[in-house]
Amino acid sequence: MMLIQNLIRKKRDNQQLTSAEIQWFIQELCDNGVEPAQTGAFLMASWINGLSEREKIDLTNSMMNSGTVLKWDLNGPIVDKHSTGGVGDTVSLILAPLLASLDCFVPMISGKGLGHTGGTLDKLSSIPGYEVEQSETSFQKIVSEVGCAIVGQTSDLVPADKILYSTRDVTSTVDSVDLITASIISKKLASGIKNLILDVKVGRGALMTNIRQAKKLAKSLVSVSNASNCKTKALITSMDDPLSSSIGNSLEVETVVEILLGKNKNDQALLDTTIALSIELYSMVFSEKSHMEIKQKIYSLLDSGHVAERFEKMVSALGGPKHFLSTYKEVLPRAESVVPIKAKKEGFITQINTKALGNILIKMGGGRQKASDKIDLSVGFTKVVKSGKKVNTKTSLLFLHGADKFFTPSLEEEISSCFSISDREPKRSKDLILQKVS
Repeated sequence: MMLIQNLIRKKRDNQQLTSAEIQWFIQELCDNGVEPAQTGAFLMASWINGLSEREKIDLTNSMMNSGTVLKWDLNGPIVDKHSTGGVGDTVSLILAPLLASLDCFVPMISGKGLGHTGGTLDKLSSIPGYEVEQSETSFQKIVSEVGCAIVGQTSDLVPADKILYSTRDVTSTVDSVDLITASIISKKLASGIKNLILDVKVGRGALMTNIRQAKKLAKSLVSVSNASNCKTKALITSMDDPLSSSIGNSLEVETVVEILLGKNKNDQALLDTTIALSIELYSMVFSEKSHMEIKQKIYSLLDSGHVAERFEKMVSALGGPKHFLSTYKEVLPRAESVVPIKAKKEGFITQINTKALGNILIKMGGGRQKASDKIDLSVGFTKVVKSGKKVNTKTSLLFLHGADKFFTPSLEEEISSCFSISDREPKRSKDLILQKVS
């Protein structure tokens, strides 16, 4: 007979658990047969000693099978993308309708933001009527009709992850690469996808601050996902500057709409990252097509307005406004005031403390410190300057959107201190796409 404490002891003593033991542990966890203290002990032992490759694969697949696994009957490839989180990162909102325009199906199950990185679901929740919680039946119907849908995790999907994640949060085991891998990949596998591109962020605004950490995570995610019969690659992308010129939920959605309508030429970094990920994902399915051929096809779909229309169809199918592309300015939540924050001196922007900007947004109510926090969807920043830009005391570092009560000298000082200004022009910033892991 198996006992939870024996499994914890094995892991504590750095011994490998068998496939049967891992499967049993996850089953017991979902049946309320594991006490919170035992879950915490198991996670801490796994954090300290790590999991072997086989243990990671077994844990991922046991978690995937702890609830519903979606089955699809669609006449095209089923693809998805996952990002490890950044600031001003709205790649998903462009990539999903873009891949759907390329005749793929994108059933994207996303999360809410926690900490300084924004969540895709919070951004979409700023669209009036958009319902992120869908039944399995309606989710499948929308994906088959529109080609893409971005929704939240249903209660039937990977229940083991919900239990483990909430315990990881309070036991300082969130940053274990092995546990992150099992959490991310189990949810993706449960959504029934067969092709996955991962966007592993690295830099001042990312969870992984150096390339060594990012590469370790990317390799772990790719190997476990491929071993579980889902074709997967990862791109390690730069998150030193905010990815978009806007930070904040409704402001980022507005930026996405303007990119899709061809009105925004300032957010090339966001578009370039999205296109690089889309090319990798599409070429996994259609390996005979060259990257150049795919890129040309993507640009023609964007220029023709096809991707914008697909985005509008998705918004409408999920309960948002029918004519969102023409009404977005009226219907998205707006802050009561917009104030420019000027540079304090002349020089070049050498560095942006992107994580600190994300944390200021949380303080203003635009993000959450704990899962239950309510969010003000209208607050944030627009026209955020990029590293390398020359500024003087008349230049705005960004425009602050919020209630009048926020506009204090101390907040202005806090925002200004996120931008390092030097007399010397910095070296050209590094590439957006740093490495590929396949």
